[in-house]
Amino acid sequence: MDQFEFTSPTNAERPYTVAEINEGIAAILDAANPLVWVEGEISNWKPTSSGHCYFRMKDQDSQIPAVLWRTTASQLTFVPQDGMAVIVIASIRVYQKGGYYQLDVHRMQPLGTGALYIAFEKLKRKLEQEGLFDLSFKKPLPSSVNTIGVITSKQGAAIKDIVRVISSRAPQTNIVLIDVPVQGEKAAPEIAKAIRNMNSFKNIDCMIIGRGGGSIEDLWAFNEEVVARAIFDSQIPVISAVGHEIDFTIADFVADIRAATPSAAAEIAVSDNRETRHYFDLCSNRFAIASQRYFSMTQEKYERITNDSAFRIPVNLLLNRAQQCDEEEIRCKRNFHIFLQRAVSRFAGAGAKLNALSPLGILSRGYAVVSDQEKKTIRESRQLREGETVQIQFFKGKATAEILNIDKDISAAS
Repeated sequence: MDQFEFTSPTNAERPYTVAEINEGIAAILDAANPLVWVEGEISNWKPTSSGHCYFRMKDQDSQIPAVLWRTTASQLTFVPQDGMAVIVIASIRVYQKGGYYQLDVHRMQPLGTGALYIAFEKLKRKLEQEGLFDLSFKKPLPSSVNTIGVITSKQGAAIKDIVRVISSRAPQTNIVLIDVPVQGEKAAPEIAKAIRNMNSFKNIDCMIIGRGGGSIEDLWAFNEEVVARAIFDSQIPVISAVGHEIDFTIADFVADIRAATPSAAAEIAVSDNRETRHYFDLCSNRFAIASQRYFSMTQEKYERITNDSAFRIPVNLLLNRAQQCDEEEIRCKRNFHIFLQRAVSRFAGAGAKLNALSPLGILSRGYAVVSDQEKKTIRESRQLREGETVQIQFFKGKATAEILNIDKDISAAS
């Protein structure tokens, strides 16, 4: 058997360190960023004081380490236990210090709910594309609520919480309850029908639909399309209050307002009478202060007027007014006289210009106008014929003349 001879590697062939191997594998996985659905059974469940939970996902053939970080663990709606079949959404990551890969779990549900989540996301995308979640369609709540409609089970904790909150905040508010099943196959159509019936009632200012917390299966009625469209078509503002704060349903996205819990919905719907009373007291105080200030100012003005000398001697006030009227009359007459003088002067100047340009003015200086029988003015002697009769216009009077001789010498005429 040949003996293997060990020689030192060159720089180009140096061996990798263990850390470099793990780091390289981690880089490959991170670059791929694999996000996978994993179905399996919980094994060796170990919660820690930090809130993180370590366990293994296994099936009959293999197993893989997994970790549920504190943020995700705090949102679970159930208590994981060894042997429980679950489905998770996780990314694959290398734990370099330990030299193994593991699942970083982002979401966990008991086995059987995976299909529900897929249906949830599919319907959510569909309704969002149709615009049912658009903020422009959200209706504002009325500033004052006298009657509130509630759609839930009369046997559930939700109606008890809503009544308790409204009774403490605004006991004068009327509550109209439509009792419906909030889980099960018949729940969704019953809820949708109740929403339509609530819209047929008069004087309902807003409505709350919802129920207490539960698993995704328990809340599924509020993820049905028939309920979503009934909420969208409602003319009454709708507050969705389904489950706990970490629970989200399709109804929450379509509703005009989403409340974390039924109690929170009641707080949103009605204002606290104590706050209203405080506001009323504040407004009353402001009105009292403003009224006092107004009457004080009016009193000061009254005293100032009554102390005025003209007010104390009314005759002097009338005499002063009469004198002011006389002065105004004299001023008006003087201004009118000046206006007439200026107008007469302008008219005289205009008349002189018109007289200077008038034909009668020229005739008054000894000139005459000669016209033929057709009344055309004669400007040149060549326009005449011997024996023709013409009219002569003087400054005063006219004459008829016969042409005996015509001198057509233009130079002589000029």
